[in-house]
Amino acid sequence: MKKLLFITWNITSGYGTEKSLADVLNLLDKYKYDISILPLFKTSNVHVYNSNIKILDALIDSTKEGYNEKDSLDYYYKLLVSPLLFNKLINEKYDCVIACNHSAPSYFASYLNCATKIIWIRGDMRELDYNWLDKNSNEYRQIKQEHEMQASVLKQFDSIVVISDVVEKSLSELFGITENVVKISNSVNREKIHILSNEKISIPDKMLFTSVGRLDFNKNQILLLKAAKELKLYRDDFMIYLLGDGDYKLILQKYIEDNELTENVKLIGYVENPYPYIKNSTATILTSLSEGFSLALVESVILNTPIISTDVGVARELVEKYKCGNIIHFDEKELFGILLWYLNNPYRYNRVFDINNDYDLMTEVKKTELIIDNTIQRTSNAKYVKLPYPEITIDYSEINKLKIPSDYIYVLRVIQNGVPYEYLINRKSGNDKLIVFNNGAVVGGNVNVPIFQRHSWSQMLKTSSIFCMDPTLYVNGYLQVAWGVGKNENYYLENSSLILKQIIAKMNIKLENTVIYGTSAGGYLSVIMGIYLRGSSVVVDNSQFDISNWIVKEAFETVVTLCFDDDEPFEKYNDRFNVVDAFEKNNYVPKIYILANLCSHADNSTQIVPLLKRMERMNNIDNFNNIEIILRYEPEKGHDGLNLPDITKFIYKILGEA
Repeated sequence: MKKLLFITWNITSGYGTEKSLADVLNLLDKYKYDISILPLFKTSNVHVYNSNIKILDALIDSTKEGYNEKDSLDYYYKLLVSPLLFNKLINEKYDCVIACNHSAPSYFASYLNCATKIIWIRGDMRELDYNWLDKNSNEYRQIKQEHEMQASVLKQFDSIVVISDVVEKSLSELFGITENVVKISNSVNREKIHILSNEKISIPDKMLFTSVGRLDFNKNQILLLKAAKELKLYRDDFMIYLLGDGDYKLILQKYIEDNELTENVKLIGYVENPYPYIKNSTATILTSLSEGFSLALVESVILNTPIISTDVGVARELVEKYKCGNIIHFDEKELFGILLWYLNNPYRYNRVFDINNDYDLMTEVKKTELIIDNTIQRTSNAKYVKLPYPEITIDYSEINKLKIPSDYIYVLRVIQNGVPYEYLINRKSGNDKLIVFNNGAVVGGNVNVPIFQRHSWSQMLKTSSIFCMDPTLYVNGYLQVAWGVGKNENYYLENSSLILKQIIAKMNIKLENTVIYGTSAGGYLSVIMGIYLRGSSVVVDNSQFDISNWIVKEAFETVVTLCFDDDEPFEKYNDRFNVVDAFEKNNYVPKIYILANLCSHADNSTQIVPLLKRMERMNNIDNFNNIEIILRYEPEKGHDGLNLPDITKFIYKILGEA
């Protein structure tokens, strides 16, 4: 069981971050994880966490008898600047520490002696942008100092999770961080929301607009009140409900009273179930100055209520993807105009917003477990080091000028659209045959140098050889295997194969004299590569053919999560996941020799048998080369491929080198 410590601002009931964290942690596997939470502040004795989750004593507990605010803050700031003192306070040992936001939670998490650390950035980090401030001001110096502190702390984390495109962009622009960053959107429990939204409430006889969130400076509800003041000059048949509490309550109440808005704006306070209000609203309104995500907007769209929001958090993603509302500037006149439009067009947005499985709670839970498990595994493995071969780097535009030297082992790196395609080449003089090798899984991941498995074979072979690196592994450090899928529309395996085809031509070797070889995931790479290197033969051993059906489900799910922005890329990129789909798309099947151990259930039941069944139903292929399946019985070897003497003997026979 893995011991996890989550450090968060607080755990009291509320909206947004606190609710999102509770939803996910309550669904993590309690038999797999021993979860503790350290809240920095405690303002209530009420929380919604399951009994298996340990709640540690908060650093500042305002509910404690005899609470002294000054003494508590002094103690808090003392801990904040003393890593040693904080480590003594947290005397348990954890497998992974997770900071649930930047700023203080990340500072404290960085102090702990723990091998694995993850930060979950749930807020917009643009508050740390000091460049627009007057360099002579105190604010500039203060924000710059906070920025430098945060930049230093971020380096302590092995993984960085962001919850929206806005957060990912600010992380890149402010800190230049793009590696080991994963986007996992906040999610909602749809079924629960729909059930709760049916609760009976009193609805005004006017068109209702709702705003959900803390009443504070950042939520900027004063902008909505100013727009309401303007709207009241033209219409009186509207009602605005502000759901939430906060230190701006008196300020907002005074504005409502001073501007005679009491019949049109109500401060409802914190409501445990806001969903009936959202469901029965004309639109949900968010006027925040900054947000990391804004769960209320997603919940509104799920309930088919349009949104009107400033350009923060997930707002633009929702509006552009689902056509579900409006993005506004910080301008009460603009907001007034949109509110008036809704009043004048009451049925215009009376439709369903279909968001499929986007923002699904179980998807977030699964991705959370995946990022925790992979990060722990990655940090527990030693990093790979660069192999001692000379390197030549060229741009793809220079490939026509490429000359391949003989009897010289070196790494050729071809840069195409910013992606490095790397090959370890050994062109042997006096031999016109070639073996191409593809990698299997790279245990532990965290790949930042080219990996060429079996590279030591190069000098022992009779033939020339090329060892290929899958650049997809560079997409993110969590990847241990990637099957060449690339990133979004950029199919790395296709690009690598076409570049390799040109390299082989430069070696003056015919494709008919080429064998592509790989085991396991390397076998899958070899089959697909054979489609592009027409005329070559493919030899695979205990290979995958349908990676979505591979027995190690987590490996495939990691690839889908990290390599595609679309949560379900199967329809668009199906030929990257199944060799039969690739055969059909390219109208070509290469000559393939499938070697398999009958004693490997993972390869036979989940790969070879489904492959044959699928090929029975395959579309007609104009260019079909025969496939031979050679079975062996080796109980002690399982998934392992043939050894060097046996596999080279087999390949030499194909090449006529026996």
